[in-house]
Amino acid sequence: MKYCEQCKLTVTGQRSRCPLCQSVLRDEGEPYEEVFPVIPTVYNRFQFFFKLLIFASAVLGIVSVVINLLLPQSGVWSLFVLGGIGCLWVFLFIAVRKRNNIPKNILWQVAVAILFCLLWDLFTGWHGWSVDYVVPSICVAAMAALAVTAKVFRLVVGDFLFYLLISVLFGILPVISILLGWVQVLYPSLICVGCSLVSLAAVLIFQGENMKREWRRRMHL
Repeated sequence: MKYCEQCKLTVTGQRSRCPLCQSVLRDEGEPYEEVFPVIPTVYNRFQFFFKLLIFASAVLGIVSVVINLLLPQSGVWSLFVLGGIGCLWVFLFIAVRKRNNIPKNILWQVAVAILFCLLWDLFTGWHGWSVDYVVPSICVAAMAALAVTAKVFRLVVGDFLFYLLISVLFGILPVISILLGWVQVLYPSLICVGCSLVSLAAVLIFQGENMKREWRRRMHL
């Protein structure tokens, strides 16, 4: 227990200053308990893991840059290593921030992964591998992951349906690439579109009413 001589009141907890006047508190020497429990953050709970990952990222980045400088004739491949490390930390940041909402976490990861793949392909001379293979594969994997997540974690029907519909819309994205003539290899995009349409049909046929209620609730209609 601590005492503020200015406000003439006692303060519990480990504060060093009064919450009202910011004066230094006098320790009364009595045992006390925190009013609000201290909730450790994800970083505090996995502090050693994050420090180890930061150290490994720093070592990998430094070593790759040093080797690249010693062998300049090999190109600027160290930039790709640094870019990969940056992508890893972005994905990890999203996973930690959205950890309490798994469907939203998956959709954020999908959106960022598609963006990174397109940028990576663009800055390496645009070979088309992103729209030919990676984007359709990511969309199909996202739909499968959402379906498995709903079964394993028994998600609320409304939340699951809303995010599943968004993932289905992600899966139709390859249609835009096909119409614009960006796709050279058609079968991954066609498989993705087929899976998206099948998923959309299943949602509308078997969960149509639930989908309408969820849409009205979220749109405040």
